[in-house]
Amino acid sequence: MWNSLIPAWQACLEEAWAACCSGSLPIGAVITNADGQIVSRGRNRWHETQGSPGTVFGSRLAHAELNALLAFDFNGQDRFECSLYSTTEPCPLCMGALYMSGMRSVSFAARDPYAGSTNLLGTTPYMSRKPVVVNGPLDRDLEILINGLYVGSEMLRGPVPNHPSIDMLREAQPCAVNLGSRLAGTGLLRQWMEDCIPVQLLVERALLLANGC
Repeated sequence: MWNSLIPAWQACLEEAWAACCSGSLPIGAVITNADGQIVSRGRNRWHETQGSPGTVFGSRLAHAELNALLAFDFNGQDRFECSLYSTTEPCPLCMGALYMSGMRSVSFAARDPYAGSTNLLGTTPYMSRKPVVVNGPLDRDLEILINGLYVGSEMLRGPVPNHPSIDMLREAQPCAVNLGSRLAGTGLLRQWMEDCIPVQLLVERALLLANGC
């Protein structure tokens, strides 16, 4: 699968895995220009204690998409021609930030039945003013991988995570919850995080575990 992904998706996964290995939520985002070149990157940094200047970290506001937008050079790029890519469907915070940035395109690889908020477009007069194209999800196996990684990382924080996002994924994407349970329960995810294995290897190994679901 890895070699079939465009650089933007590969970079999103790199950022998501870096976030996971740092103890934050496994979500990554990038911004590309009109030529498809990556011009900005960001990751979730909820549980991190440091970051580069301008990065939000150690806060519930430290979302991947927001960090990618904060790192974007609005003076050096035409924002109307740029696109935001995220491993996970943006939440209300990130959809609002994207909309206010003036960018016209957002793509996500995995749906978020709990916090995903691309449906906010068109719901208010302000959110109806700008034409924003939404693309997602990308691929079923990739979606299972991304949401499975989220579930697994949450299970490492506690054996039975009590959060409605897990309950909704269990109903909407049982294969992702099954993968996450296996990743955490076997100890593989913790070991991979400690070893900081390359993201390409993570993708290959996790998809083998999810095979047949």
